[in-house]
Amino acid sequence: MTVLLTLSETLDGAAVADALAGGGTGVDLGSVVNNSYAPVILKSANTGAQNLYISHDAVLDPITDVKTFLQTYGVGTGFTYGGADTAANDFTTLKNLANASGSSKNNGDGLSGGLWIDMDWDASTTNQFDQAGFPTVVKIYGDGLTDGISLASAFALHTAAMVYAAPAETSASAPVTGQIGKAADTVLGDAAHVKLRIYVPNAYSNGGIVQWEWVTSYSFTS
Repeated sequence: MTVLLTLSETLDGAAVADALAGGGTGVDLGSVVNNSYAPVILKSANTGAQNLYISHDAVLDPITDVKTFLQTYGVGTGFTYGGADTAANDFTTLKNLANASGSSKNNGDGLSGGLWIDMDWDASTTNQFDQAGFPTVVKIYGDGLTDGISLASAFALHTAAMVYAAPAETSASAPVTGQIGKAADTVLGDAAHVKLRIYVPNAYSNGGIVQWEWVTSYSFTS
């Protein structure tokens, strides 16, 4: 039996369904301006993030080896590119932004760039996206032009992301790196809660819609 993932914006919620430029549905991070990030509420307070929950429909076993990475838009989905440049150039742009990025969690110095992930679901507002202080849970896709841009360099899902509903969102009691349990698993957790932000440095000069694929890879027992 094939095990299918659900990507939602709330715990146990419906699958993401933002309308995307060019057609299809997915996640729209919104508009980002130079010297900031998106989604943003208040830059100075380090607030705002795209919350995403990864869960699955297996009934007997957890899924394992769960990792995330980026790839060129349209490769996995077959969606038609609707951005301002080309899908290939957008992928290159993201990698270049990441490679040149600083480490300011709220882009306070105007040097942060690229797509970041925070895998500590209940990090405080002050600490979220603090790559300098929490390098094992905060990653930048394309850092060094190599990290998180293919299956071979994908980021393993950290134990700090594993949650379940009790009914309030609760940390798994004994999570394992890269594993998400079946429904109601309180030990491994039955969902992974991660947060994303897209950062643009002060010196960035291009504009328009940028598109890419954020991929979750995993193994399962059929």
